[in-house]
Amino acid sequence: MKKQLLITGICAAIVLSACGNKGGAKEDTTVAVESSESMSEESSGNMIDESSAAVSKAKIHLKYSNLVDSETRDRVSNALKNAGLSDEKIKNFFSAVDEYNNAVGSENLVQSMTTIDGAFPTYEQDKLIDAWLLKGGYVGRNCRITSYSLIGDFVNVGNKTPGDTTMLFNDFESIENKNIFEGDDKSKFDTLFSYIDVTNTHDTKVLAEEIVKSWKDKQITFGNDKIHIISVFMTMDDGMNKVQEFIGHTGILVQDGDKYLFIEKLAFEMPYQVEEFDSLQDVNDYLMGYYDNEAEGLTAKPIIFMDGKVMDEYRVLE
Repeated sequence: MKKQLLITGICAAIVLSACGNKGGAKEDTTVAVESSESMSEESSGNMIDESSAAVSKAKIHLKYSNLVDSETRDRVSNALKNAGLSDEKIKNFFSAVDEYNNAVGSENLVQSMTTIDGAFPTYEQDKLIDAWLLKGGYVGRNCRITSYSLIGDFVNVGNKTPGDTTMLFNDFESIENKNIFEGDDKSKFDTLFSYIDVTNTHDTKVLAEEIVKSWKDKQITFGNDKIHIISVFMTMDDGMNKVQEFIGHTGILVQDGDKYLFIEKLAFEMPYQVEEFDSLQDVNDYLMGYYDNEAEGLTAKPIIFMDGKVMDEYRVLE
């Protein structure tokens, strides 16, 4: 049984405060809120069983790594360096990777770049979560913290006036606990990932325009065309408050020769992962294949952004 607190009775089945766990299909009438605190609350009685197989609509054979082996680590390090990241940023990233991998046991992760038949890997989630909670000692890092930690130097925010950050409480706990960043970086993080009030519509074109306008008002721009932040915008609609768009998952994209590397942290207590893709279309399909399984028909489809605009390759999978 997966250690995840479920809040029932909400319209949209979406991940609120963290990168979504890539386990299996979630029931359409729940909102999954992932955090170390909520995972430990087994007495709540709101637990459900979840399939160990990831559900995806993407018709791709995923090639991925958990950054255990030196060959993949060197490849990622060189790609990040070629994209303009400082040695310190790269060192700090791999330090965070090692912290997680050492805590859960590298033997529970793939040992090299591995190709699977499906579009998502299957992890022994209970084992990984238990090991992290036992040895990690804090809430961990998620996709947003990981992505900003890598790309933050190239994110410009002229108007640091964040919107609603209520649901980022686990992000803030992790940032404060490990003093991951502060001052100007913290302000930029808050503004970039704050929730955006939008029109109550399923029209992704309208929603995308409102996201772009919000970021334009906040003067958010991205200053490096060799490294990109890929953001999966999802809809928050509890039927009582203003409908909002938020970044439910995100990762960093860099080019490595004629391949693309997508670097992500799956969730607070789940692994770091890097995937190799042949095209940007495959990047979109990888993300839409999984995240479009939430709240089927109840809210607007997820929207994939590359930096400050919708990916040119964005499409919904059938």
